[in-house]
Amino acid sequence: MAFFFDSLCAASLFLAAILSWGMTENTQPGAQLNLRFAALTLAALSAARFLPSSDLALDVALLTPSVAAAAAILALSVPRRPTLWLSCLTLFAGLLAGLLAAFERMPILALGYQVGVAVAIFAWALSRFGERPYAAIPACLGATSLLFGAMAVMNASLGAAMLFFAAFLLLATRASQAAVAGQRRRARLLVGGERA
Repeated sequence: MAFFFDSLCAASLFLAAILSWGMTENTQPGAQLNLRFAALTLAALSAARFLPSSDLALDVALLTPSVAAAAAILALSVPRRPTLWLSCLTLFAGLLAGLLAAFERMPILALGYQVGVAVAIFAWALSRFGERPYAAIPACLGATSLLFGAMAVMNASLGAAMLFFAAFLLLATRASQAAVAGQRRRARLLVGGERA
């Protein structure tokens, strides 16, 4: 029964990665690249369920969400095209946190990095809540899903973690879509001569 549930969770995460990939068509080019990278990374996590060793699956679960979270925060906070040094620094920090968590058996490093990303997403969402509530609400829900997924990995519950990470990916993509739609709506209002 547990194997069936975990397999269903892995399939759900893989499906969420495919849906997120398709949803990125309506985002900024820079955000699209980062969100597709996050989708690809979490799709690799969905395959971790079928690895021969549970320790190896846990190592993948420590590494991949940190890198995906780094890509997602870049997509939300700098949607057009982040500077090269910022992208490299953010992704390297996520990769380093995940690798150290996996190889040094210190999962708190991955949890700490993902908590930091979730707090940054919350801050981004709250700063834009007045002008873009349709982007801020999914971003807050996505940050919450990221937190719950990280805590599920800490408890070695990979099935639940995959469901939370699937929700995080879809909500982050939806927030990025809504942010672009809000910018286009404001631009139409300004061009039309009305107040934004």
